[in-house]
Amino acid sequence: MNNIVKHTNIPALSPVARDIYSASKKPMIKSFDDINVVVNSIHVSVNKVIADKGVRMEIDDINYLKKSISLDIIRDFSTLSLEDINVCFSMGVRGKLGDYYGINVATLYQWLDKYKNEVLPMANGEIYDKMPKPMEIETEVDYKAFDNSLVKTIQNILIGEIELNNYNDYGNVHYNLLDKFNFIQFTPDEKIEIFNRAKDVVKHNLTKKNLSLIEQGKSIQVINTEKFLNEIEINSKTKNDIIIIEAKKIAFRDCLRRIENTEKFIEELTQKIEEHYGKK
Repeated sequence: MNNIVKHTNIPALSPVARDIYSASKKPMIKSFDDINVVVNSIHVSVNKVIADKGVRMEIDDINYLKKSISLDIIRDFSTLSLEDINVCFSMGVRGKLGDYYGINVATLYQWLDKYKNEVLPMANGEIYDKMPKPMEIETEVDYKAFDNSLVKTIQNILIGEIELNNYNDYGNVHYNLLDKFNFIQFTPDEKIEIFNRAKDVVKHNLTKKNLSLIEQGKSIQVINTEKFLNEIEINSKTKNDIIIIEAKKIAFRDCLRRIENTEKFIEELTQKIEEHYGKK
């Protein structure tokens, strides 16, 4: 762990980098619970583009443009902030983001794509170079004490003070501890069975989340469960990682269910920790 001491003096940045630095401090679009806040802000930004360019458009064309680009932004540019959208459109109107093909979806999407994939990396490089680096005060972490605290939790689970079936091993920290000392032992067939159970859990959780979003009137944020699972089948790393995290939680619980002698197990685990840190 580090205690970060922040500098308050901000050096001179280029106008673009300064705008982007300011926009980066705002919440990402994907973090908004109320999608209407996002959509309304995008609509205002589109109105400003139309006004700045001085073009006349039919109401139906404006509404189509707003709806289409809002969906594009929510789907493809959700890691930007709403302030990023304003900065991007301002640059685009002033001819800083490539060719202009009129006020349409193609133009606005091109501006957003160039802003995200070209302008942002360059500006972030300038910000990194010019902004003072945080001064770090190193503090020693007692990893042995942390591992022993995990042992205490495991012991409480085994003696029934903590319910095992509903225990969520956040960060897989308890699994990782047992795996480090070779307490996680499953056959290849058992590993496949655990992975398939994890897929079912993730599918159930996605379905539950989608139903909740629909009930809240946020259907635009619903995840395509079938597409998600298909990506798992073709070994999409991002999707597989989600399954693996869930599989480790299941494996941790299954491992504890196999323990017949709690006292002996805790004694062996504690001894392994002592030996491990005694070597350092």
